[in-house]
Amino acid sequence: MEAKYISNQPFLTEEEKSEFERQYQLTANVQKTYAQIILEIMMEMGIGAKEAEELTGLNRNLFHHLDELGGSILKRFVISIGVGFELDVHSTEYILESCGMRFNVNDRLDRAYIHLLEEYKGKDIETCNAILRDLGVEGKDMLGELERGIYTPRKK
Repeated sequence: MEAKYISNQPFLTEEEKSEFERQYQLTANVQKTYAQIILEIMMEMGIGAKEAEELTGLNRNLFHHLDELGGSILKRFVISIGVGFELDVHSTEYILESCGMRFNVNDRLDRAYIHLLEEYKGKDIETCNAILRDLGVEGKDMLGELERGIYTPRKK
């Protein structure tokens, strides 16, 4: 077999290299809490709590009080943030790991979340919840924290 040599011509565009650097900077310091990571991502994106709420389906109070929170956060909330902020699966798992969680590829729900992050980046929370529903995910495991499902008015 004959050895092949890599061309000296650049393969990646400046945009692709910049995106790699941006993703790397999000996870460059492993000593951060999930709140610090999320706040830094919000600062980098130039968004506040109101826009974060719109992107993730999570209550804006969660984002207003991130720096006050200790303890943990629900996995589906981290996935909601990953989807809403258009993070890749690795950046989302970095946030999960900062609160002592990780993806389990043998778990159907985690596999569905991974599938969303890998295959449907850029889709809104409602679309992602429809995808999760089609994959067999229900109720409490859906993204966001607002009431989910088909609205039916209460009978008086």
